[in-house]
Amino acid sequence: KVLSNVVKQKRKEKAGKWEVPIPKVKPVADDEMFKVQVTGMKKGKAWKRVVTKCTFVGDSFTRKAPKFERFIRPTGLRMKKANVTHPELKASFQLDILAVKKNPSSSLYTNLGVITKGTIIEVNVSDL
Repeated sequence: KVLSNVVKQKRKEKAGKWEVPIPKVKPVADDEMFKVQVTGMKKGKAWKRVVTKCTFVGDSFTRKAPKFERFIRPTGLRMKKANVTHPELKASFQLDILAVKKNPSSSLYTNLGVITKGTIIEVNVSDL
């Protein structure tokens, strides 16, 4: 019992250490986020989804074989940089995105790396 409480405590500590409040944004609906891609010779299979919003995909990402890929993230919608405003310097910079930390719409969107309004992203500030 004590051990499980310690594990839960550690998880809570890891969960979110962001100074910014997660905004109360309207969640993006699945119909708006994904487009159904019908496959198969007779177009009978409809389990693939194409993401229609901007996404971040890391450098080390390799696609699954097309047969096993459930969520397709088009290369044209993949973002590598973000325009970030520094509050103290009052200036905007174009910085490399390192990771998508939290998408308030859904945890699935966080795992897919979808960037919508209110998404918390990690950027590379070492070159500032």
